[in-house]
Amino acid sequence: MAEAVPFDDQRDAAEDEFGDIIKTRTDEREDVQKKTFSKWINSQFSKAGKAPIEDLFTDLCDGRRLLELLEGLIRHELVKEKGFTRVHSLNNVNRALQILQRNNVELVNIGGADIVDGNHKLILGLIWSIILHWQVKGVLKDLMAGLQQTSSEKILLSWVRQSTKAYPQVNVVNFSSSWEDGLAFNALIHSHRPELFEWRVVEEKSSALDRLEHAFSMAEKHLGIDRLLDPEDVATTHPDKKSIIMYVTSLFQMLPHLLTMEAIQEVDTLSSSRMTQEEFMQSHIQHHYSQQITVNVSQGRVRSPSPSARPHYKSYVFTQASHIQSPEQRKRHTQVLGTVGLEAYQSALEEVLTWLLSAEDGLQSQPPISTCVEEVKEQFHTHEGYMIELTSHQGNVGHVLQMGAQILAEGSLSEEEEREIREQMNLLNSRWEHLRVSSMERQSRLHEVLMDLQHQQLKQLNDWLEFTEARIKKMATQALGPDLENIKQQIEEHKVSVWSQ
Repeated sequence: MAEAVPFDDQRDAAEDEFGDIIKTRTDEREDVQKKTFSKWINSQFSKAGKAPIEDLFTDLCDGRRLLELLEGLIRHELVKEKGFTRVHSLNNVNRALQILQRNNVELVNIGGADIVDGNHKLILGLIWSIILHWQVKGVLKDLMAGLQQTSSEKILLSWVRQSTKAYPQVNVVNFSSSWEDGLAFNALIHSHRPELFEWRVVEEKSSALDRLEHAFSMAEKHLGIDRLLDPEDVATTHPDKKSIIMYVTSLFQMLPHLLTMEAIQEVDTLSSSRMTQEEFMQSHIQHHYSQQITVNVSQGRVRSPSPSARPHYKSYVFTQASHIQSPEQRKRHTQVLGTVGLEAYQSALEEVLTWLLSAEDGLQSQPPISTCVEEVKEQFHTHEGYMIELTSHQGNVGHVLQMGAQILAEGSLSEEEEREIREQMNLLNSRWEHLRVSSMERQSRLHEVLMDLQHQQLKQLNDWLEFTEARIKKMATQALGPDLENIKQQIEEHKVSVWSQ
């Protein structure tokens, strides 16, 4: 008879397996971004008559190609270091970062050493910030100003939905899964340029790859848009959002882009519907998330939960789901949230876990706490920014957990599917709580070390003041003179005494 595997071992194995799946998908998304971002950079270099890059993660490390890219974007020649040592590379990259900051490009926790050392995630983050500023916001800024809107993504989604509303097969609600079948790209082109091809040609194509190839070919041939995307990178269950936005912006740039307020209000309605779900979720998890991350930026204080109040990594969602058992409760629950599809849940779960893995890496990569006051101050403020970002994602985590709870409450899954979703939610909840508490503990420790170091500085200053006051009192009781030479000698002795302190 086979020996039973303990439940904890089963759970750990499931967590490892699920974590490996998410890491694999993260690596795949990184590969797609590397390819599409490289194509975008090379399209910019082609316009300027410069040689293309071959590897995004190595060619930008010395900062020279990065400065060349910025030269084309700001239309101004930039000075580059003549040498090729690490110091020269750091100077080049730091000069590029300063130029980006002067152009109001949003950069979060990206330093020169990260690029020089070839940090894949931060290099992708840097290039996306550049694309977002010049490719996305730069193209949309006039329309955004005219419509008094601040979200470039909302403007772009509104334009897409307005352009494709005459195509019943197309319903674009995001910049990921809505594009995987290739219909949206074709509809977007056909709506503005119907003379380029007949719609039935698209309908007759049997595969997403063929439809995507058709759209990209039409855009390249008739609109002059570089093939920044490959069909195989889009025809997946969850295409990369940033790559899709980058390509759709290229279409926006080449096609008519009149936009009505009705289209924007329609997207607001979609967002409002999603907000209703989040508000419902928040009302159920208020107790579970009562220990909020609290940061006082001006005073540098952090409030942590007491050890007895720390969570035991038990998912509240299981409890909430078990409470929704009666048909009346299920009906009321569904009326508030609407029907949650399994595919939508899996897509949201993957996106949150992808971010969570990145956040875990970010915390793990933070250096040990220094013993220098200035360095600890810098570490404190860096971690403070990390925690603020962590707090901003808390609602996304809770939203995914509530989506899973509703699916369980609907009771339409098989036993195996229910077990898998419960394991997924437990994994997400456990890792989120562990990350949250670990982050707060580090912030508390940084605060303690900083206070101790500052107290030591104050004590040293106080000791020096007390010693100085004692010497002044002693000097006040000493007679000066009796002649000029003795006074000069006393002054010199006083100088030596003061400087020795």
